[in-house]
Amino acid sequence: MLNFALAGILTIVVLVTGCGTSDENPAASVQPVYIDTNLTVMLCPVDSIGIELGDSNYVMGGVEGVAFGPDGNIAVLDCGRSTVRLYSPQGEYLRSIGQRGNGPGELQTITFMAISEDGTIHLSGTGSQILGLHSYDYFAGEWLGSSRTFVPPSCFEGTRGNRYIRKDINFEVNGDEITLPVSISMYETGNDEPLVTYYEEIFPFDPTDDVGLLELDWYGYDIAAGADGTVFIAPRSTEEALIIVCDSAGNEIRTLQLPYQPTERTEDELEMERNILRAKAIASDESPEGLEPDPFKPMIRGIETDGDGNLWVLQGGPNIPTFTVLDSEGYFLHTAIVTPEPPDGSTWRFHIDENGFLAYAEDPFFGFYKVYILQMREG
Repeated sequence: MLNFALAGILTIVVLVTGCGTSDENPAASVQPVYIDTNLTVMLCPVDSIGIELGDSNYVMGGVEGVAFGPDGNIAVLDCGRSTVRLYSPQGEYLRSIGQRGNGPGELQTITFMAISEDGTIHLSGTGSQILGLHSYDYFAGEWLGSSRTFVPPSCFEGTRGNRYIRKDINFEVNGDEITLPVSISMYETGNDEPLVTYYEEIFPFDPTDDVGLLELDWYGYDIAAGADGTVFIAPRSTEEALIIVCDSAGNEIRTLQLPYQPTERTEDELEMERNILRAKAIASDESPEGLEPDPFKPMIRGIETDGDGNLWVLQGGPNIPTFTVLDSEGYFLHTAIVTPEPPDGSTWRFHIDENGFLAYAEDPFFGFYKVYILQMREG
């Protein structure tokens, strides 16, 4: 991934922002979200995939992404074994796509995954001895090709047809000034040029802050896409909880403002976050030494859309995974809480779509990776 000895971000200072706005389409106003704490549903784990010891098809080397395939099966990005494992909705191992190696179609370090509607698997990292983007056919398992990028893209989200959304980071030099332009755009398989750009920011270059760059690379923004082409972008922040909503053409519709409050990490949570940063640095082929997390939690840790077009916003403050669920217009529906409370819940990451709910812990409490299958129940 990015070389932390060469680049870093100290403090994210926004120089340019937008969702394809213009004079004819001025930036939309901020829309506050009002939450009724009495409306609550439960997310309950009903099954899991992954064991500590035993059948190698169920022992995960390291999970960095989960998704449902077009047929409803479960895809798990096992970055520890450089493969995508496929399981049935009941958790039965089916097959794997890609394998560790240096030959054509083989993978080395892979850190992000998305699956488009047509079954194209998009992977980011090193494969076929190329640092960049790699595509596979979900159904046939065949390698479709790889393309080199200056920095491997991240924060993938699969969408309609063979399209997907991703975040790109670039370097620009203007005299003595070096900046890092960041963009969030839609692409399609085999096309290196974006179809639509939804969001752009420019960050100052700082060669001293490894943590800032690591977090910008792996996180920075959370992205979700609705079936109607709406795109939601939540910049990671410890100071405000905003979600920018863009239409299919890249125009900003509205900005949602959620009433979350800053939450300081405990010493145990700081150590847990250190473990996550170290693991991600190693996955990026970088040194894990000296990485110190922000003392405050991000206000938003993830966003997803379900089969009804509702937006699920994972709150950053609570240790129990807690969602604010909004309709497609940004109005509050209910709060969703995972129960029973998982001991590693503050590190859970989710995938939600019309097929259901999946989750895994970035820092597993029990020492091995599991993928959880959840169902929603009334409180």
